[in-house]
Amino acid sequence: MRQLNLVIADEHSLAFVSDRNSSIAKAIAIVYPQAHHGICIHHLLNNVVTYFSGKGMAGLVAKASKAYRTADFRKLFTAIYSISPEIGNYLIEADVRKWARCQFPGYRYDIRTTNPAESVNSALRTPREFPIIPLLDNIREMMTRWFFERRTLSSKHSKPLTIAVEKKIDRRIEKGKTFKVFPVSDDRFLVQGDTFDCLVDLVRRTCSCGKFDLMKIPCRHAIKAGFSVGIKAHTLTDDIYTTASWYSAYEESINPIGVPEDAWTVPSDVEQSKVLPPKSRRAAGRRKKRRYETAEDKIRSSQGNQGSLGRKCSRSGNRGHDRRTCDRAL
Repeated sequence: MRQLNLVIADEHSLAFVSDRNSSIAKAIAIVYPQAHHGICIHHLLNNVVTYFSGKGMAGLVAKASKAYRTADFRKLFTAIYSISPEIGNYLIEADVRKWARCQFPGYRYDIRTTNPAESVNSALRTPREFPIIPLLDNIREMMTRWFFERRTLSSKHSKPLTIAVEKKIDRRIEKGKTFKVFPVSDDRFLVQGDTFDCLVDLVRRTCSCGKFDLMKIPCRHAIKAGFSVGIKAHTLTDDIYTTASWYSAYEESINPIGVPEDAWTVPSDVEQSKVLPPKSRRAAGRRKKRRYETAEDKIRSSQGNQGSLGRKCSRSGNRGHDRRTCDRAL
């Protein structure tokens, strides 16, 4: 974290998303005291399913975590607590501000999982078995390829917003075609026609539906209100979603090392330093290369077993039990 702090400064607009590992939370609190820390909803759902047998609750917890409005969240969380106080207490202990979208104090830009890190882990599943130098070279080759492909794609994109956000905006324009807009002041508008009336503030970039505030992308109510006064949707969107920001992120090239290793100039303090491996004990058995089964996988497999009444017994041929618990064995 201290090394990361050299290139990414601590500030209120910064947010970290991780699992509930206590060492990560402690390091963030020390090195990045101004930043906000959120936890991955997939890891939380896995814990609910694994430790509390909450397969039937996972969908409700996920829905509560996605809620944009505080009123909707409270309604869903009350339902969770009434069904299982044990799960409700666990979610409170995990800190609602870290996993519920509408309760998070900072800006997560709708990043609710650690999927970016998991994707990199998956891409390096084979190379991470290599020694350190070939591993780093493989990472460099991968980053070189990614940067070139994404820089080329972004340079060909002519619209003001990124591809995914442009599609999202188009869908919201279509959904808001029938809405009616009533001016309240120069910057505030009442939008009617949805399931509930919404108050939009184009200067503060807020809407009572909650989406505009949390995602920094105009919701369908804000888009309709903006159109009524001649404001285009892309001007209401955060700069992070613009094509210019997309291109600038990959503007630099990841270059190969052009100097042979025997010609490297190594600082004396680095050359004299002794780097030892961390003191750790390797667990027994074969090392796991794949991540654990997700909550969604467990729910699907459970539903599949319930639909087929479980596995077929090899002794009796009937379903609902196995060879060890078969009545014919008695």
